[in-house]
Amino acid sequence: MTMQTFRNPAGFGGALFLATVPVHLALSRDASVALAAVTLALIGGAYIGFGARAETPRTFLMELSVAILFGAAALLGLVWHWSALAIGLGLHGLWDLLHHNGLFGAPVPRWYVPFCVVFDLAAAAFVVVHYGL
Repeated sequence: MTMQTFRNPAGFGGALFLATVPVHLALSRDASVALAAVTLALIGGAYIGFGARAETPRTFLMELSVAILFGAAALLGLVWHWSALAIGLGLHGLWDLLHHNGLFGAPVPRWYVPFCVVFDLAAAAFVVVHYGL
């Protein structure tokens, strides 16, 4: 996909987040936590693909290691406490920001950073509100 595909990637990330809210509200708490955990693991895994396209094994191993940490946060959200999901989603948004302008880590499509930052931070806030109340 090109930047032209997403004229407003942040808006698209927000729209995708809003589309997931009714699903979480319709599910039981346990099923909603499981869905959030799967989402975190999948979005964390995106960087494995970006790392595989990188020019150095060091960059790939860094991206793989961080993706494993996001997977661990997802697992902790399932077996320990939902707050691990909020922390993982928030940290994923920060990880995205570190990749802004290609100054750090594997190269990512330009549209990905604003799209994912909006989705991640909105999802982290939703997790806190939805499960914490």
